Amino acid sequence: MATTSEHLGSHAALPSQDGRRAPMALPGAAPALAAGLLACLVYGLTIQTRPAHIDEFYHLLAGRSWAADGSFAILDGRYERARLFTAIVGGSFDLFGRSDLWVARIPSLLFSGISVGLVFQWLRQSGGIWSAVAGAALFGLAGYTLDIAHFARFYALHALMILAAAGSLFLATRPAGRFRPGWLAATALCLAIAAHLQPVTAIAALALGCWLLFDQRATIAAMRPLHLIVLGAIALACATIALSQAGPALESYRHAERWATGSQDDAFYYLREFRAQMPAMLLLWPVALAAAWRRNPSLASLCAIMAMLCLTLHSFAGMKAWRYSYYVFPFICMAYGLGIGALVERFGGGGTLRPALLAGAAMLLLMGGDVAYRHSARLMASTLAQGPAALAAPVPDGEWDRAAPELRRIAQGSSLLVTGDDLRTLAHIGPFDLFISHSRLGELKPPTDFNSDFRTGRPLIDSPAALSEVIDCTDNGVVIVSDYQWRNPMGVRPEIAREIERRLTPVPTHSSFHVYSWRHPTVRRACPHVGKQALPGAKGASVVRPLPPRGRCVPSGQSCPPAFFGIAATAGAA
Repeated sequence: MATTSEHLGSHAALPSQDGRRAPMALPGAAPALAAGLLACLVYGLTIQTRPAHIDEFYHLLAGRSWAADGSFAILDGRYERARLFTAIVGGSFDLFGRSDLWVARIPSLLFSGISVGLVFQWLRQSGGIWSAVAGAALFGLAGYTLDIAHFARFYALHALMILAAAGSLFLATRPAGRFRPGWLAATALCLAIAAHLQPVTAIAALALGCWLLFDQRATIAAMRPLHLIVLGAIALACATIALSQAGPALESYRHAERWATGSQDDAFYYLREFRAQMPAMLLLWPVALAAAWRRNPSLASLCAIMAMLCLTLHSFAGMKAWRYSYYVFPFICMAYGLGIGALVERFGGGGTLRPALLAGAAMLLLMGGDVAYRHSARLMASTLAQGPAALAAPVPDGEWDRAAPELRRIAQGSSLLVTGDDLRTLAHIGPFDLFISHSRLGELKPPTDFNSDFRTGRPLIDSPAALSEVIDCTDNGVVIVSDYQWRNPMGVRPEIAREIERRLTPVPTHSSFHVYSWRHPTVRRACPHVGKQALPGAKGASVVRPLPPRGRCVPSGQSCPPAFFGIAATAGAA
């Protein structure tokens, strides 16, 4: 950060109207560091307020394996998406000496805090101190950012890498910029890391390329003919390569998993999202852009292109969720920061009181009018009301926390455990043998019954016939399904639930779970897909590590800390 600050300060600082540096500007990166640390403090105090999310479990379990033996194992499978982030989570487990969800969220907390500090420093040197304060506050205190900071998933790191890539490219293109090859190399490195984490980095890279052409249009127009020919040849080569991959790329761009098909063709998804969560910022966006352009046209154009082009392309993509486009949010807040800075410069006058009141009033208008900021205020107020004891509280997991001991007792006496909640069953109960899920089976190729999930190595089914086959060839077993997945079209579909109710015996248990069992006096035929014949070492199964008995956490021999059982039921892994 110090090096970045020095170069930003040398080449991008804006003087105030009287020719001096903006008021309250401090040398070096100390203010940005303070902003980042303050953001980390806020996120740390509220880290347990967000209910756990099912996707966090992938990095939690694979991170445990990384900490234990350097693998990405989950049961007999491997979770290799965003391996860098999983390794960071595993390193966090090693550093803190515990492997629960609270600790798994710390990397996201830190990456979010660094992003806030970077936004502050960039705006401070490109728009003045009030732009920095406003932009960093709007970004750091938004409900979107708090949710990402409280999410043991790679989105915080991805947003940081896109922001750092854009910042490096911005530095490399300043007229008096130094070390241009170094900044361009940093841009490429950050984009490479971001691409490792998320395929949607291609959209961000395209937007950065468009901004580069727009921002450097005068330089390009002044090029010598030979240079233009070389540049055109490079552009033609890139276009040829892109066209050769257009078919697969378009198919991937429009693809949607079974659980996401409802919004696949919804071009107004993100517009409705921002209208519901941030109506004031959406309504005032043209005003903010116009004011930001007066303050710093180059940075304002970057923010405009990153926000509008990226969100437009995401709107026509098959997979949609606000977290997929979260990396756009810092640029929206920076545009507002520049706009508020321009407002303060125009009407704030001298001193600090009047500018502070003006900037505060502008931020209060935006934050008070948007649900996303009221959500953050409620989280912080709830934490303060609970006192220091809340900091040590485990991440809540609803009914699973209350039912886990009884469900483990039921499962321990069975030969076969069938579940509708794979990762959560693994955390709360222990290894399962068979997973029922319409959505998850659709992610496999081919999506046929008894195909093994590459993430866990365990077979999946999605038909009453397949379930009956398992029941008929196993002497005894238990089916455990949460109320959320029961009769869920993307989970245990109604026809499978009816088959379970028709053939199996209900087991009295917690009201939020559906538990059934069966027991045959004799086994009539061998089970080729599940049980001892299939696990471990059977065809299609990858033996990664010895499996612990049910009721024990992974890896074997490790006790189950309460906070480990903190993963919420949210459909879909993205």
